[in-house]
Amino acid sequence: MNETELTEKIKTVQLEIAQVLADICERNGIRYFLAYGTLLGAIRHDGFIPWDDDIDIMMPYPDLLKFEEACKRELPQGYFYQSPNTDPEYDLTIMRLCKDNTVMLEERMKDKNIHHGIFVDIYPLFGAATGFGRKIQVFRAMKRALYLWGKPPENHGALTRMGSKFLLALKPKRKRKKAADKLFKKIALDYDACENVTVLDSRTEGMRRDYARAWFGEGVPHVFEDTAFKIPADAHSVLEKRYGDYMALPPENERVPHHDYVRISFDAQGSDAWAKVE
Repeated sequence: MNETELTEKIKTVQLEIAQVLADICERNGIRYFLAYGTLLGAIRHDGFIPWDDDIDIMMPYPDLLKFEEACKRELPQGYFYQSPNTDPEYDLTIMRLCKDNTVMLEERMKDKNIHHGIFVDIYPLFGAATGFGRKIQVFRAMKRALYLWGKPPENHGALTRMGSKFLLALKPKRKRKKAADKLFKKIALDYDACENVTVLDSRTEGMRRDYARAWFGEGVPHVFEDTAFKIPADAHSVLEKRYGDYMALPPENERVPHHDYVRISFDAQGSDAWAKVE
């Protein structure tokens, strides 16, 4: 199949996964919102951005905990909820809902012994600290991401790389997971108790961005590829904060996928979809 056909098939599977997620959330009163390029696609295109190839969800952390428990009871056979707790070598700060017997192998994850199925990303939303406490929260979030990832970030400058190497040298590898867990308890402020909220993912830019909690509300239905999913109550403010003039299309040379998949499979079997994929 050509690249266009491959992308469309990936989108079909991702939409199926997103529907499973939404159904569990609806049955259990769990808040979730389409996010990032998925939200932008919903507003600007009523579905996927034509050149995009993933689905992103934001979920308040208290609701994510409920979702984890609901998955244990209700997740249909053939799907897998992924987190650092389910996969010891999974070292991202976001969670995923994956489909079994598929592979969407990313370059940065190809040597990890984890579930490599086609996935939907779930970004936990936390309360954002205020004043100087916000800077401390961001620093601790960066430190936690560093301990989980285990190597200095790329494309963040020589100073950041040097500082990251220093922090990693101070913390033996066997102690990093425990240290990351301690840091998480310090940065995971109560979503419902804070005026502003944030996504403390592994990207510095995302850690520093605040959103007004009121912009999200309980979520409102919006069409995405002929299916109703929840989006923030004030999607305009969320998108404007993230993208600026979000209705303007990028130059044609920038209308390309931004992911680094090195292998795609829709019919992988057994350990091929779980362990390292060579």
